[in-house]
Amino acid sequence: MQISNAEWQVMKVIWMRDGLTSSQLHAILAAKFAWSPSTTKTLLRRLVTKGMLVAHKEGNKFHYSALMTEKESICELKDEVQDKTCAMNVKYVVAELIDTGDFTMADLDMLAAKIEAKRSQAVSEVKCNCMS
Repeated sequence: MQISNAEWQVMKVIWMRDGLTSSQLHAILAAKFAWSPSTTKTLLRRLVTKGMLVAHKEGNKFHYSALMTEKESICELKDEVQDKTCAMNVKYVVAELIDTGDFTMADLDMLAAKIEAKRSQAVSEVKCNCMS
């Protein structure tokens, strides 16, 4: 999935508030990014073309809905990061996400449980995947 950073911002809003019109989306996005209405409409059109969104016409307005869930996109993003990062350095990506993210205690408990479960699958050495 190749979408721009601006397109990701549109998707994040739609995942939180599915079914918004282009005007409603523009109001939210313009407040954060000072985009013009034409910028918002261009991004929506690109996301429809890329199969990320569907537009439903109701009267004279289009309502936009995501065709891919946020969880599905996170899985694709994870694959993309792994493709672009040496296997030996994935730990730094994870550490950076932990260092810079905001987490509740429940979030941290879930992450700790994932790490604990992963211990049984730990390898003695992570091999470089850059040339193989």
